[in-house]
Amino acid sequence: MMRKFNYNEIVTLNPMQTRYQMMSSRVFVPLYAAAYDGIYRMNRLKRVGGFAATLGIAIGIIVLAFIAVFGIFLVSLALPTSFSYPVDWIPTSIGIGLVAGSAFGIVKLVGVGKKFGKIANNLEGEQVVTWDQVKTITVMNVRQENVANRPSITANIISPVYKEIGDWHILTVDGRDITIPNVDDPINKLNYVKNRFNLKF
Repeated sequence: MMRKFNYNEIVTLNPMQTRYQMMSSRVFVPLYAAAYDGIYRMNRLKRVGGFAATLGIAIGIIVLAFIAVFGIFLVSLALPTSFSYPVDWIPTSIGIGLVAGSAFGIVKLVGVGKKFGKIANNLEGEQVVTWDQVKTITVMNVRQENVANRPSITANIISPVYKEIGDWHILTVDGRDITIPNVDDPINKLNYVKNRFNLKF
């Protein structure tokens, strides 16, 4: 059963650390979050899809804006002479068409962008385990990962920024072993989650 959340209700356990991870296999790793009643598997692909669609729409709006500017430029060149030379009505009409079409396209894209923006900001997840089912949580496979997020990949390699990443292994009272991979700052985050939600395991 899916449940919707506000940002202040959850603690995200394994967020993507850099923009480059959105173009890697990390995007297929489920996103987990802790809430007051347990751990949830969040709908990451839906959010990433919403972000990608919003980015595509933004690029489309920019392209249409350039087309509109070109149309205005075309009209400004052809219109003054079109009264003396009727043939100049052709580029004038084309320019007006470009401006009108671009304006219409931008309005439509803004409307669609709002829809996908809501999808990107939606938080919903399916419960994996409740806190009363958790016996222990053990932090394992702790390592240092480069999380530098500069625009230049070369700069990120030359001047790395390291962050501790690890896995949570959750042992439940009925013997299940649930793995939460790629938790950032896993030991401190575990202590924070236990304190925030008043957990005693």
